[in-house]
Amino acid sequence: MPDSPLVIRHCTVAEIEQSGALPELLAAYGDESSIPEIGQPSPCMETYRGMAASGVLHFVGAFSPELVGVVSVLVFGLPHYAGRRVASIESFFVAPHARHGGTGIRLLRSAEELARGLGAQALMVSAPVGSRLAKVMTRTAGYRPTNQVFTRGLT
Repeated sequence: MPDSPLVIRHCTVAEIEQSGALPELLAAYGDESSIPEIGQPSPCMETYRGMAASGVLHFVGAFSPELVGVVSVLVFGLPHYAGRRVASIESFFVAPHARHGGTGIRLLRSAEELARGLGAQALMVSAPVGSRLAKVMTRTAGYRPTNQVFTRGLT
């Protein structure tokens, strides 16, 4: 049976939450992206729904036909830059079996388009040190490293 065509589109928290592929996607995300000081990812869908309802968080999904990747984009004004709007990727992940044919770059381009449409002047992408995403971002035209994030556990 041939693979289903990949569809990249805006989606809702409910669509993500109801996807049968979500547990597998979260497990793979946790394996690659968890932060030991914070623990394994355990999404709070209620928080996601509230942020989406307020217009600050937006989702783009990759479907084939099940969810195989997702990017969540925060859009906000930076007070120390005169309130200019920026976008930051809160989460970005593609299932290992779906990392072919440009799935990740298509998700990224869709996130850029979404952010641009919401008035953001820049899109910031955070990636775990040494991760596949970090390596891809260093090769992605138009992106450059600007900041480093340092983490310390407080408990």
